[in-house]
Amino acid sequence: MPTDPRMAAWRPFVETTARLQTLLDAELRAAVGMSMSDYNILLILHEASGNRLRMRDLADHMIFSTSRLSYQIDTMARKGWLCRERAPEDRRGNYAVLTDAGREAFAAAARIHADSVQRHFLDAISADDGKALRHIMIRLSEHLDA
Repeated sequence: MPTDPRMAAWRPFVETTARLQTLLDAELRAAVGMSMSDYNILLILHEASGNRLRMRDLADHMIFSTSRLSYQIDTMARKGWLCRERAPEDRRGNYAVLTDAGREAFAAAARIHADSVQRHFLDAISADDGKALRHIMIRLSEHLDA
């Protein structure tokens, strides 16, 4: 075991976050036929002004390549959860736009997801743990942005 407590935290961090993401994804897929990537895109569009966001901005939020996002958007559009619209201001860009069916799918998934997050994450940590973890994750995110 590493003597540096930061290194000792590394593997549990990687393994636990992967397990948690996999578990949340499996529960969403089983309940509503939606992946965590689908859910996160719907969440971002749900929170966006006018339920729309330029594709490049959505790719930045998702940390996806443009080709991966394009594939994901096409898959979700076939399900009727969103559509693409040309950006009238420059004709080169596109918007991803949440549809009524997407809002309904998101609402159903949000209930399932909230229950899963409660059982698998919130029930396992204290409020103080949450504050400390939030602080650490924000600091790590800022470090990665620098």
